[in-house]
Amino acid sequence: MNKSIQHSLIVGFALFAIFFGAGNLIFPPSIGNVSGSEWVPALIGFSITGIALPLLAIIAILNVGGKFEDLTRPISPWFYKVFNLLLMVGIGMLVTIPRMSATTHELGVHQLFPKVPSLVTIIIFFAISFYFAMDKSNVIDKIGKILTPLLVIILLFIVGKGIFDPIGIPVVTEMKNPFSNAFISAYQTGDVITGIFCAPIFIAAIAAFGYKGKQARSMALTGTIIAGIGLLVVYGGLLFIGASGSGLFPVGIEDTTLVSRLIEISLGDFGSIALAVAIALACLTSAIGVIAVIADFLNDLTNNKLNYRIWVAVVCIVGIVIGSAGVGAIVTYAMPIFTALYPVAIVLVILGTFRRFIPNPGSYQGAILFTFIVSLIETVGSLGLSFPVLTGIIAKLPLSGNGFSWLIPAFFGFIVGSILYKFIGGQGNDTSKAIYSEEAK
Repeated sequence: MNKSIQHSLIVGFALFAIFFGAGNLIFPPSIGNVSGSEWVPALIGFSITGIALPLLAIIAILNVGGKFEDLTRPISPWFYKVFNLLLMVGIGMLVTIPRMSATTHELGVHQLFPKVPSLVTIIIFFAISFYFAMDKSNVIDKIGKILTPLLVIILLFIVGKGIFDPIGIPVVTEMKNPFSNAFISAYQTGDVITGIFCAPIFIAAIAAFGYKGKQARSMALTGTIIAGIGLLVVYGGLLFIGASGSGLFPVGIEDTTLVSRLIEISLGDFGSIALAVAIALACLTSAIGVIAVIADFLNDLTNNKLNYRIWVAVVCIVGIVIGSAGVGAIVTYAMPIFTALYPVAIVLVILGTFRRFIPNPGSYQGAILFTFIVSLIETVGSLGLSFPVLTGIIAKLPLSGNGFSWLIPAFFGFIVGSILYKFIGGQGNDTSKAIYSEEAK
């Protein structure tokens, strides 16, 4: 096989595998189940948050040379460390990684070996993750060559059976807005954050293969296309499987139970084995990538006082403790964290993707500030601490009823920030000039 094609497949498969984690197998069938006959709008909504935006995160990081720090530089020098720390700890360490280990037990091991304690599964899960993540220079190569091909084969088998031999016919459900429900529910996959996390190691892996300049960019774009096609096929299939069972299960059934029952009906006893292996591989590949990125960030943040491998061990230990609580508990406390941080990450990715067309750093500052204010107010409100005047204003914003209350404020902040920066300050800022002169090249 031509070397460039081989490398493109390795990068694309690894990218697919790291994106396809615990939530990516749990949430599409659940969303399809509640959407029923309206599963196509739901798939579109899920694909925007779960495919398009995560892949744009790779492009956004690529546009600034491969570092998340450079993507956030127009906002403020401190923003990178603070926001990245919130993402790494708040979402990565406390939600994404523990949820993967818990999902591996509940949907995988427990289905085949009911008597095995969850703690045993979770300890083994993180032992394997540590082995693969401790050598960060070869993480992408190992995932792309070893773990992903088997995962893809199993997923295609599950999806193919569900599409060509459906277990039922999608029915009309009570879901009023399947598009926005799917869009917001896909926050829980955490893939936009994963894209921000993992883009630098993908770009570094491409450089390690020997590609530079336009060749490296072409390799990265090819890899994202391969990953995007794979994700669309698998998500579409899983969501349709859920929709085809929309008339078979009671409202409020747990996500993990739903997935297990759907696969059992579709594939029989063999389905339990296939699902268990797919879950283990999907969760491992994602966990390994995210663990590597978090450990690398914390190593740099502490000025190498604790080396990379020690941080890998710390992340794994935290994962064992939290993962033992179970998927249900993790999903419950995760949503407010996603509500607060995810819209900010989405806006940042969009700004980075269209960086060449952004007038000045004030555009970033205004858009991010207004988005965060709205997200924070909504998050506090979801926890029962409301501010009547502010929440009333937000409720009247266009699209707020569909879950996009942050969209208009982000656009307004973009305009106001651009104007204020142009006429009041920042025109002589050397750093800003350097950033935009570099983009113009």
